[in-house]
Amino acid sequence: MAQYARIVKEFGYDPDRDRRAANRLNDILDREPDVGFLSDTIRGKTILCVGSGPSLIVSTDIIRDTSDIVVIAADSAVLPLIQNGVTPDMIVSDLDGDLDALMIMAGRNVPYIIHAHGDNIDRLDMSYQMPVCAGTTQAEPVGHIQNWGGFTDGDRAVFLASHFGADRIILCGMDLNGPVSVWSGYTDKMIKQRKLNMAAHLLEWLATFTDSGLYTLSHPLRGFRKINNISDIDR
Repeated sequence: MAQYARIVKEFGYDPDRDRRAANRLNDILDREPDVGFLSDTIRGKTILCVGSGPSLIVSTDIIRDTSDIVVIAADSAVLPLIQNGVTPDMIVSDLDGDLDALMIMAGRNVPYIIHAHGDNIDRLDMSYQMPVCAGTTQAEPVGHIQNWGGFTDGDRAVFLASHFGADRIILCGMDLNGPVSVWSGYTDKMIKQRKLNMAAHLLEWLATFTDSGLYTLSHPLRGFRKINNISDIDR
């Protein structure tokens, strides 16, 4: 929770609102998270965690050629993935991505990891329409709602993969040094960049203790091996 305290201080969040959101999502998700499904999908696998940075557009051919790799997408990456004919295996979302794109994936029964925080309480009812397999919070776990680490959708996907024992984790479209991509939607770009900086800090912290091999096709990060193609790693 030390990292959460840092986030609260940096961005001025209200922990009580985060807890309220977690409790609301817990009321919506009336079942235990399908941890068995998550473990079976992730453990021992190579995981491609896809963000919506500008470099994503030049990586779509790489993503298409991933039949033996599990693709976990941040919700802002869903629209460009759809536009390029890619359906991810799982989506990590706080429900602020393109609504039509999110609903298309829900219709395809793509599993969602829904994140509750103080700024998305009014959107959590969308979870009723999705084949949600888990709910998360950045505050203390409550009921069915877990905290597997992370801050933004992209780095939460990486923490999820690490928690469930991925063999290798590859970052794609995670240009955490900027610029903010057009797929981020309407947002304060200065605040968004600060969030990306926090995501980079958390991922570099994760690199100090995870058992997963870490690679990046995009933004260089301490503890992540920079590669140009998936074939660059020993698979």
